[in-house]
Amino acid sequence: MNTAKPVRKQGLIVQDIGHETLLYSAEGKVVHVLNPTAKLIWELCDGTHTADDMERKLRMNFSTAKEHNVVEDIERTLDLFVSKGIIDKTVH
Repeated sequence: MNTAKPVRKQGLIVQDIGHETLLYSAEGKVVHVLNPTAKLIWELCDGTHTADDMERKLRMNFSTAKEHNVVEDIERTLDLFVSKGIIDKTVH
């Protein structure tokens, strides 16, 4: 069981454009484009949700095959977010 509860970085400008969301980092002058699934994961990075919590929310909001390993997808997305500097992945 993963106990990491990621937290969104502060200072990002968020703009919804159609079915995508833009995150703009003013300090790094970088734009990140999130699809609806990635946006929900990013929104759940509030310091209170683990990957298991995120899996439940994603399964409630998106059609996903029962046998699909959603937690693996979430972990991959979180690692990408960390590498892009838009979340901190902390353990509580």
